[in-house]
Amino acid sequence: YTFSNDSSPRDEFKVQQFGLYGGDTWRVRSNVTLNYGLRFDVPFFPDSPQFNQEVYDTLGYRTDDMPDGKFMFSPRVGFNWDITGKGEHQLRGGIGLFSGRTPYVWLSNNFGRSGLEQTTIRANGDIAFIADPDSQYGPDDLPGVRLATQEINIVDPDFEFPQIWRASLGYDMKLPWWGLVGTAEAVYSFTEKDVLYQNANLQYSGETFFDGRPIYEDINDNFTGAYYLTNTDEGDATNLTLKLEKPYDNGWWGFVAYAWGESNNVNDTTSSRAVSNWRYNPAVDPNNPDVATSGFEVQHRITASIAYTFNRDSRWSTTLSGYFNRQSGRPFSLLLDSSFPSINGDGYDDNDLFYIPASADEVIIVDGTYEDLMAFISRAGYGDYKGKIAERNASRAPWNGTLDVHVGQQIPMPYGELELTLDIFNFLNLFDDNAGRTRYVSFGTVSPAFFAGYDEDTGKPIYDLNSVTDPERDLFSVDNLRSRWRAKLGLRYSF
Repeated sequence: YTFSNDSSPRDEFKVQQFGLYGGDTWRVRSNVTLNYGLRFDVPFFPDSPQFNQEVYDTLGYRTDDMPDGKFMFSPRVGFNWDITGKGEHQLRGGIGLFSGRTPYVWLSNNFGRSGLEQTTIRANGDIAFIADPDSQYGPDDLPGVRLATQEINIVDPDFEFPQIWRASLGYDMKLPWWGLVGTAEAVYSFTEKDVLYQNANLQYSGETFFDGRPIYEDINDNFTGAYYLTNTDEGDATNLTLKLEKPYDNGWWGFVAYAWGESNNVNDTTSSRAVSNWRYNPAVDPNNPDVATSGFEVQHRITASIAYTFNRDSRWSTTLSGYFNRQSGRPFSLLLDSSFPSINGDGYDDNDLFYIPASADEVIIVDGTYEDLMAFISRAGYGDYKGKIAERNASRAPWNGTLDVHVGQQIPMPYGELELTLDIFNFLNLFDDNAGRTRYVSFGTVSPAFFAGYDEDTGKPIYDLNSVTDPERDLFSVDNLRSRWRAKLGLRYSF
């Protein structure tokens, strides 16, 4: 259990951020417009976490460091060129360095995890429960107890908040049929600064796992981990879009579009906690993760919408519209389960990518056969990684799609207008229980086998397949809410 070393275990800190933005629009010619600007931000941290001498002596990091006064410049420029001057052919684009909202929660961890605010006591065995919070066990009350500080959170004093360079180029053209407008657009982004987490309490043991990945050991057993927040400049994303749109005319409006995307990064940083951002990032080397597919990548997406307004010349007009979306599933990774302290000694098996044996002679398989394992690997879409460690997010869940329907009825009132609306989400599921199902891999990872150590006679690794041998086992979970039809009735009064 964990308890506070302070009678008032509340961590407070102040943040000051100064920002300045200037921009202008220059009409270079009657059909050429240039937009440009510069944003300037700088965060300051008047407070600092506590200094832990033991961390500094054993790991060489100061727990009271903060990235104070780091300037963030965000220049950008864009253009719009009406090629013919008639609004029928438009070329547009731009480039800039962009910053998002500053995620101060990542730095808040340092104030509560310097190793001085809390203490964690760990003990295994039959331990009687004590309900009285003022009479809990102490470190000397239990045999074999391990007394450890809470995990340490530290930050690179030169840490900079995430920024990306992004360039776009788009072309819009009025087509000669039915007033249609065609659009083609490309967007490319690459990382200037992104987030990288490392465990500074780990050091290379000099040994490797059977598949070649490094094995670590703790530097200081008093720390459960020392999670270091720093930067990487690796990662990029590309998006291409084609769109055909029918602008509103005679009550009709609609579009159809296709988008292709590729996104690569070092860490998706999906958590507010330092330890979670590190331990749930699958990698061959957890302290030096490779660039791989982002868990948020949408590789293919098809969207379409159509709307028509009946009685549009009347105050009793009715609008009927539909929106269709179909896209490729979320990426997922294969992990090799194991017992503490994990196959690479880092203490966690949530980030150990799976090695796919090249042949049946390479490993010893229990609770199944090599053919069972490879059948599972094939179903998971990882057949190309035979004899390799599977990359992070190298496969993805099935495609999913939904159709949403909207009905809006205008009702005239003496002093305004009422609009009665009905929205039905996942409309086709109303008639077919299997339609509109959203399938995904829970937490973005699945484990085909459990590492059960090495065989005493041959020295080969042992893979326990567990339930993989069941051909009926479904890799994917169903999102119960989004896979059902839902309806919403609304009423709006405008005056």
